[in-house]
Amino acid sequence: MKKTGAMQISELAKVSGVPVSTIRYYIREGLLPQPLRTGKTRAYYSSDHLKAIEFIKRKQAVGNKSLDVIRKEIEKKFPQQENASDVQIPPGHREKILSSATELFSGKGYAETSIADIASHAKISKETFYVHFKNKEELFIACADIVFHNMYNNVWQEIKDEKNIIERSKKRARAFMDSFPKWVTMMNLVRSLSVGNNPALREKFKNLLSQMIDPISKDYERFKKESNMNRVIDSTIAGYCIMGMAESGAMLIERGVCTEDEVIDYVTTIVMQGL
Repeated sequence: MKKTGAMQISELAKVSGVPVSTIRYYIREGLLPQPLRTGKTRAYYSSDHLKAIEFIKRKQAVGNKSLDVIRKEIEKKFPQQENASDVQIPPGHREKILSSATELFSGKGYAETSIADIASHAKISKETFYVHFKNKEELFIACADIVFHNMYNNVWQEIKDEKNIIERSKKRARAFMDSFPKWVTMMNLVRSLSVGNNPALREKFKNLLSQMIDPISKDYERFKKESNMNRVIDSTIAGYCIMGMAESGAMLIERGVCTEDEVIDYVTTIVMQGL
């Protein structure tokens, strides 16, 4: 039976007709390469493992050769065995998983979205899913990273190159407002999950906040110096306050209460005159 791509050991045993215990013995004895490990208890095998097993079976059947002799023949016949643990997965699967998961997490929520749902939506097997991600939590964190990276991805260089601190802040604010509908659902998911008992998700929420607020705080610190501001205001706290105003403003824009220009002007005025 022909089989290509990634297999778990139970599938390899079924396809090859060799018991799991024997496959593990072959690996210990150096007759088969180590599998690709994606976690403490999860490993995947390639078509090269299957070819080597079939070769061992044929040699044992026709010549009754010892495993030591077969091992030497395998080393000659399959020189690529040293890297056979690099299971070849068709390109694009990781991107399909991330895209499908982001859509499902945003539409159904984290708890309501299962790995089976994601695999079905991405049109892949669950085995392929586990080659790329250890679990749903790891995938969710990767989705959050992409969503927030895309916030400023198209304008990051433009913001960085702007020398006028007020204009830079306005450009950052416009990018924030424009991307708000795309990231707010993910942000709310991360925020809600961060109050649970999962330390990884709490740390992710903390990191995402830092990614968004640290640049604002740095710009505010620079603004204080350039404007010779005498007020003693902590820049980190100011960053959180500005972030809060921007998020509230984005919601007002989404509801049609005011325009983007109005929100940016109001926030700028408050920062320059009052904060």
